[in-house]
Amino acid sequence: MNIFEEAKKLANQRYNRAKLLSTTGNLITRFRFSAQDKPRLQLACGRLADALDRLSGSTLQQRWNDFEKRIWTKWKAGTGRPSTLWTWGARVLVPTRMVVPSIEWLHDVHVNQWIVRLPEEHPLVEQHQLLLRAIRSVTWTSARNCHEAVCNGLRILLVRGYDSVRQIQEEDMKLLHHRWSHGTDALDATLCSLGVFARTPRRGSARHNRRRRLTASELVEIAGVPKCFCEITTLYLETYEARVSDKYRTLRHKSITLAHFWRFMHEKHRSVRHCSAVLPRHVRDYIPFAIARARAVQRTPDTGEEVRPTAYAWLITLQTFFSDICAWATETDSPFAPFAPRTIPVNRHTLLGHGFEKARARTRARITATVLDLEREMPKIRAFALQRWTAAVAAPKIKTSRGYPWSDEVDRFWDWALLELLVQSGLRIEEARELTTLDILKRSLADGRLYYLLHIKPSKYDRARVIPIGDGLGRVLAEIIRHVKRFYNSAYVPVCDHWNPVEKRPRPQAPYLLQGIRHPSTAGIETIRSRIRELSVLAESRRSDGSPLVLLPHDCRRVFASEHLNNNTPVHIIQALLGHASPDTVMIYAKLYPSRLVEEYRKTVRGLYNAHYGDDGLKNPTAEEWAAFAASCNLRDMGTHLCALPTGEHCPRGLICLGCTHAQPKKSAVPTFRRMLASHQRSLDAAHQHNEPAGQIASRELEIVRIKGALQRAQELSDDVAAAIEGVL
Repeated sequence: MNIFEEAKKLANQRYNRAKLLSTTGNLITRFRFSAQDKPRLQLACGRLADALDRLSGSTLQQRWNDFEKRIWTKWKAGTGRPSTLWTWGARVLVPTRMVVPSIEWLHDVHVNQWIVRLPEEHPLVEQHQLLLRAIRSVTWTSARNCHEAVCNGLRILLVRGYDSVRQIQEEDMKLLHHRWSHGTDALDATLCSLGVFARTPRRGSARHNRRRRLTASELVEIAGVPKCFCEITTLYLETYEARVSDKYRTLRHKSITLAHFWRFMHEKHRSVRHCSAVLPRHVRDYIPFAIARARAVQRTPDTGEEVRPTAYAWLITLQTFFSDICAWATETDSPFAPFAPRTIPVNRHTLLGHGFEKARARTRARITATVLDLEREMPKIRAFALQRWTAAVAAPKIKTSRGYPWSDEVDRFWDWALLELLVQSGLRIEEARELTTLDILKRSLADGRLYYLLHIKPSKYDRARVIPIGDGLGRVLAEIIRHVKRFYNSAYVPVCDHWNPVEKRPRPQAPYLLQGIRHPSTAGIETIRSRIRELSVLAESRRSDGSPLVLLPHDCRRVFASEHLNNNTPVHIIQALLGHASPDTVMIYAKLYPSRLVEEYRKTVRGLYNAHYGDDGLKNPTAEEWAAFAASCNLRDMGTHLCALPTGEHCPRGLICLGCTHAQPKKSAVPTFRRMLASHQRSLDAAHQHNEPAGQIASRELEIVRIKGALQRAQELSDDVAAAIEGVL
């Protein structure tokens, strides 16, 4: 047995001052201190022993615990402590494991500086060096956090009595609560790189808040269902999970909804003690209560409506509950037979006359107003996000608070990338989080041309789908992959753990796209929401009434639908792209454009066409005219330039031609471009003088960049390429 093992046994032995000082004397001779400091260290141990002599406790450890509470706090405050070297006695007892300190006491200790003074053969010295080597792989955080990560690892070893970092367990990380949050994520990543944890790194919130899926009986108990109704509620949830859907969010919603109804029955109709005794009049009494309760518990702002959408959702769930148990009760030997009422207490006629129809109409009106505001403000927000990222790329790279020189560029890139991904794909936020590199599918047509599809995993309606990847979405995906590789300094997107916070279950490890934003883990839902929300606030976007327009991830989905509807994409195609259950949801956006407006527009276009081309514009073409048309059908003459996008294909830019790779400017249009540039520059100067919102200014600056690019391309032409192309055709 060596001297360190003997010192470790002193903690639980009866306190003996002479033996303590003798052991510390032997230990000090092996410490890596100078010859002048070792006598001073022995003197400090004597002063610490003087303090321990006055404390209660039979063992050394018990006296140390009393020392932390009564003496150390006073010494820290400068009361009654030795004039110098008041911490040196602890530098001997704690690192050598003679006592086990508390995690709170170690918070104020430079524990790494204590460990380096130990003899080289001590186990903690080896573990300290191991942590220092492993922490070098953590390049995504600051040097301070890396230093704290090493110290936190040593603190866990001292508190738990471990001799190796490989003994650290998941529960030990909970010791490092919010007071010691600095470096905890870096320590987690370091332990994962060492193979201590068989997973990928997690953030602090993910380590502490991952709760398991509750069973049906636990959901019923937590929801507060009265005991007389617990059996039927539990049976229904278990059967629904087995037969219909095992989505945890749905089961939890049903348990909460049924609990509201059963508590109402228990308080207002005490004579009803069984599910089979529920009558239609009981449900009719419940409807006003549900409306009032919904107003009290709903988290969204109160709009002053008499009826809340939440109340309607509760009543639909209640209707489904009674319909299901009455239907299942008709089966042979069904366990629902004793619980089925004589008649279904609630149906669609029960909900008439309570204002739900008007509430749905008001909801549709709000969505309509929101979409109109989004169509006006979204281009400004997108331009603002692109401008911030472009400016960050061009800015000088300086060392930032997080340690790496490109943190501002990365932050602004992810703001732009998350916004563009949602706008150009129309994905739900949970669908975007589950995208992987394996979902980018490469296909080929019969003529050999390649195209790409994006596979969307089943989410809301348990149906997968694929959407085509256009130029804009392809660029966003490519930039995301490039930045993820850059974050990990890797040639590929690494596999990563993924936790589904809604369903309370892990997803399989895969190369997820939305990872490595500020941490080597997948992006959380709140991270995406906060970034999208912050962009709209910084862009100073406004609604039509002047109030701030706070952007939500689902608003990007609405913009996707309205843009495709504006570009004459068929409704059933939009339904397939968005994964809606029926075209009725898409028709909410169609109502923005009344049929009369469309008809009047068609009449105007037809009148302009006849006025320009005359009556001969509607005649059948000759063979020569048809041949000339067929030769030029792959070009669009846009006045100042030719568009090389094939006729009939959807333009992802919405005919915003300047700056597009398909646009070939005409040399003859140089004067026009100069007039456009001067006009837009005057508008930009006026916008600065009038202090317009940042989103509008960014949109104007982006348009000037496009005009300058077109002007430069037109000026660099030795010949008019557009005219030459037209001449050849």
